[in-house]
Amino acid sequence: MIRKPRHIGHKIALVCSGLCTLMMLPAAGFFIWFWQTRGLGDSWTPSLAAVVAFFGCCAGVLYATSVPQPLLPSENEPLKS
Repeated sequence: MIRKPRHIGHKIALVCSGLCTLMMLPAAGFFIWFWQTRGLGDSWTPSLAAVVAFFGCCAGVLYATSVPQPLLPSENEPLKS
């Protein structure tokens, strides 16, 4: 499948996706550390789990946004079934 090249908006979304992934890693480390030391009863532990989920979803959505659309067939080409 031939895709269009990434334009500036796609590139910005891809970079932001990488940044969200990088910010998710220390949050996941802190979540595991808080879970092991303080348990799930402390209010910080579920908050850090929410932060990890937010950054993970943010990275996924931004990556999906960064993927360029496939090229449309020209008007003269017959449709492939």
